[in-house]
Amino acid sequence: MEQEITETEIQVTGATPESCSELCNKCSQNCDACSDACEGMAGMEECVRLCEECATACDSCSNAMENGSTSECLACAEACDECATECERHTNEHCQKCAESCRRCAASCREMAIV
Repeated sequence: MEQEITETEIQVTGATPESCSELCNKCSQNCDACSDACEGMAGMEECVRLCEECATACDSCSNAMENGSTSECLACAEACDECATECERHTNEHCQKCAESCRRCAASCREMAIV
């Protein structure tokens, strides 16, 4: 029986390409959900834009790591930081969840970028 890995169960310290890729995938999902939830809401245009950019960066990073490269990790970390900063400004549950996911992904990607 396969058990789903949640963000809180993934250790950022000692990140591996596999755990980092998992965080990137989860972050991309949370960014997509946040973007969808904020779409059309007044004043949330920047949140939507940054979530979409972050999801794209996370997908690219995950794909690169699956091919044995950490070349996208620093760009992913930077996109995650920008998205998290924006989402932290909002009290919506989906924004807070997205911000937390982005911070975890950014930390893991930074660790992978220096490996």
